[in-house]
Amino acid sequence: MLKLEGILTALVTPLRSGMVDLDALRALVERQIEAKVQGIVVAATTGEGSMLTREEQRLVVETAVKTARGRILVAAGCSHSSTWAVVEAAHAAADAGVDAVLVASPAYVRPGQDGIAAHYEAVADRTRVPIIAYNVPTRTGSDILPATLGRLAAHERIVGVKEATGSMLRVIQVIAAVKGRMAVLSGDDPITVSLLVAGGQGVISTASNVAPAKWAELWRRWVAGDHKGAAEAQAELTGLHEALFLETNPGPAKAALHLLGLVEPEIRMPLMWPQKATISRLAAEMERLGFEPKRAS
Repeated sequence: MLKLEGILTALVTPLRSGMVDLDALRALVERQIEAKVQGIVVAATTGEGSMLTREEQRLVVETAVKTARGRILVAAGCSHSSTWAVVEAAHAAADAGVDAVLVASPAYVRPGQDGIAAHYEAVADRTRVPIIAYNVPTRTGSDILPATLGRLAAHERIVGVKEATGSMLRVIQVIAAVKGRMAVLSGDDPITVSLLVAGGQGVISTASNVAPAKWAELWRRWVAGDHKGAAEAQAELTGLHEALFLETNPGPAKAALHLLGLVEPEIRMPLMWPQKATISRLAAEMERLGFEPKRAS
């Protein structure tokens, strides 16, 4: 049974001269392991998964799995508008050895709730890897309602949901609907502790790309029963959370990692590298948290 809880980092995909930088990717995975997060998710939204070629996706997933060597959970983004394309991607991810796949609700085609449920059930029926549903209506235009998640929770291979509406009311409704049959993970860093208080299991985080050790400390405090300390740890990260979403994710996250000397300043079009004001704000927040940027903003 997959243990789906804690801090899972939605890892960026480093690029160099237009190609996936596998050496930098290995270093990023090792950094997350050293910080003691519970897992990583590669080739998803923050990993520019929709802008990678099929071969690049394969390289990213295989490299992450081989680098992790079972020390942390590795999940892979497998999101397409076509159900059968998701099935194919999930088979490839399973062959690479991932622990789970993250599947967003179908974008662009705008299915109804029955169509969304049929999409996930078909993928789950045809693959052998656990599935984490991903509800991010601002990206997909397709909202998985709580009742639909309650239906999906009955399937043995649909083990969790990344809920990224940003609404605590929705989080509470989802937790009530799934009745403990799937893990509920935050898709919005600033509400993670509130989600845990409500009965959720963790977060798939963008900010833990930059500050994995601080996120791991938040989780340690939570599991130790120091809920006030966990809330304080989250509050300390508020400025960083805000800076990371001044522009479209993952631009600011990659810019922060570039400031730390961990990735090159590259992102796939049509996304563009963040503006100087955003990078300056990131640098200020990182310095406040005790990071020492290796590159000027």
